[in-house]
Amino acid sequence: MLESALAEIASSHIARGPMNVAFINPFIESTLRSLEMMASIAAEKIGLSVKEDLITTYDISAIIGITGDTSGSIILSFPAPLACRIAGNMLMEDIAELNQNVEDAIGEIGNIVVGDARRLLIQDGFSLSISVPTVVVGKGHKISRSGDVPCIAIPFRTQFGEFEVNVGLKE
Repeated sequence: MLESALAEIASSHIARGPMNVAFINPFIESTLRSLEMMASIAAEKIGLSVKEDLITTYDISAIIGITGDTSGSIILSFPAPLACRIAGNMLMEDIAELNQNVEDAIGEIGNIVVGDARRLLIQDGFSLSISVPTVVVGKGHKISRSGDVPCIAIPFRTQFGEFEVNVGLKE
């Protein structure tokens, strides 16, 4: 069922061209696993949609580029309270507002999620490299990307709030 939903979303309404659905599941799996392992926060995927632009309603994003058999970027975006909770759990301290520690932790979570998904994709025969994470901070920030790269938005829910992973890859 997930495969058919992914196939429909990945191939419909994307003028930029379809995205290989094999690229989506590794990012879902690695997001769930990495957040639980690194920050002791359970999450659940709550949907999938095509995203035409990359304006976020969240406060902080980690951007990781991918090159190789596919190219594009993965963007993990979080509201400030959830980002602070993730960083606090990773560092075992209370963090009340966005600061350098939170930025570093969100960059590291992005790196771990994409690195784990890359490992899964390599097991499936893809050859990929990832970039060092870039972290962007600011409510409603806009992240520009190549106009010919499709993007699938994957929202997640935790007990501390929702966040989104955007998978923008093109073969």
